[in-house]
Amino acid sequence: VTVNADPYGMPQGATTTTGKLVLEIAQASDGGMKTFETLVKVVSNVLEKPMEPKYRELRRSSPGIDQVDARPQGAMLLRRLGFMECGDYYRLQSSGIRGSEVARFQCALNDLPHCSSFVERLGPSIFALGLEWRKPDGTSTCLPGPTFRERAQNSAQVSVPSLPGVGGAWGHASSLPAPPSPEEEDDADLQEALRLSMIQS
Repeated sequence: VTVNADPYGMPQGATTTTGKLVLEIAQASDGGMKTFETLVKVVSNVLEKPMEPKYRELRRSSPGIDQVDARPQGAMLLRRLGFMECGDYYRLQSSGIRGSEVARFQCALNDLPHCSSFVERLGPSIFALGLEWRKPDGTSTCLPGPTFRERAQNSAQVSVPSLPGVGGAWGHASSLPAPPSPEEEDDADLQEALRLSMIQS
């Protein structure tokens, strides 16, 4: 499966990009750490225990979720990841976590110097979703590219090319996932997630 994982690309019908949402959250006084921590934990929990009801339905007032919900950008990311607002809860859509959005979220986090641990923690989720990132040498990995920390450590030893707006992605354009076909864009779940992401937060 090939997905469009460019966090700065504007999906049809969207009002903002995943990358912009992540950057706005990162401007918080704590660097967005609590919001990112909760979002990564939500994704990981659902994929590790997909049949566990407590991970498929999140009380908006519970610790962590309340902080995500308090930030319009955090609430929008949670909806884009596949959760719908249902009164006092967020409920996972029947099709589950949206893999393409997890990939975009991971790639956007990869551009932030303080988020390397979140990028790494999302790695098993990428594989659990049946996705992978391709390195220039053709091998696969669960990371979108060297993390900010790895790039800093290796900057004197290795030059890692990056694309404008996709700082941490591996290699060159041919190694990035291709945009979805028009048929994939019409996917009802994607359209519903986009619609939900535009609901007033």
